[in-house]
Amino acid sequence: MIQNNRENIIERKTRNIMLKIPAKEIAFDFDGVVADTFRLFVEIARKDYHVSVEYEDITDYDFLKVIKMELDDAMQIIDTITYLPHEIDLLPNLGAMDVLSRLARISPVLLVTARPVAEPLERWFKRHAPELPAGHIRIIATGTNTAKLEILQEEGVRYFIEDRVDTCHLLAPEGITPIIYDQPWNRKDHSYLTVKNWGDISSLINWNGLE
Repeated sequence: MIQNNRENIIERKTRNIMLKIPAKEIAFDFDGVVADTFRLFVEIARKDYHVSVEYEDITDYDFLKVIKMELDDAMQIIDTITYLPHEIDLLPNLGAMDVLSRLARISPVLLVTARPVAEPLERWFKRHAPELPAGHIRIIATGTNTAKLEILQEEGVRYFIEDRVDTCHLLAPEGITPIIYDQPWNRKDHSYLTVKNWGDISSLINWNGLE
């Protein structure tokens, strides 16, 4: 088992070195990738609902399986984060705005999210990246994770940064290369290339001669 894990790590590092993604062929999930959404969920749950939970405790994407709290309370937090992200302390992951701004100068950036509506995220970007010209960030809200595949295919996306392993399982057989953004809930064994941060993402993109 130790040998297999070591081989997997070496293989992922090798792919990381070799991979150079054209800017027009990559797209991104929002929650857990661009924004530090689940950390905010934990902070609100602890402060407003007195839930005893740490960020690293969220070892399942279906977080209510591992967090002991009332469903109604959890849904209240989710609704606030979903519809009012621009009015609360939902922060970008470190480096996200820098990389997305660089990409936007080359080609419009595409975000595909399972959120039900895109407009609150458009307002969120105006708050956190006001320097981005209108239209340089495109957000498509699918409503479900399974609906991402069709959108990505229609948009000609070949690489997708995602934090949900089950979505990666859906994309990979259809010719879209999923790249996992490391989070506590996706560290179970899988074969996908994993990035730890936006510096890692930047290193995968082919910037040569495009800026």
